[in-house]
Amino acid sequence: MVLLVTEEFVRLAKSLLRARNRPNIPMVVLPHPFEPLPADEIKALAKEKFQEIAGALTENKGSS
Repeated sequence: MVLLVTEEFVRLAKSLLRARNRPNIPMVVLPHPFEPLPADEIKALAKEKFQEIAGALTENKGSS
């Protein structure tokens, strides 16, 4: 499991993970907001973050 979160909500996400006793779930932080970005920039962002997401998924395969 990997949590995707925008910069604006990192503190909230960490707080919620601690409250749910799941502080070790890895997070990949995205720019905020990303919704208004043009499609080509979102695709570039996805390519940029892919390795980080895949790495977090494989490193924590048994901890979800």
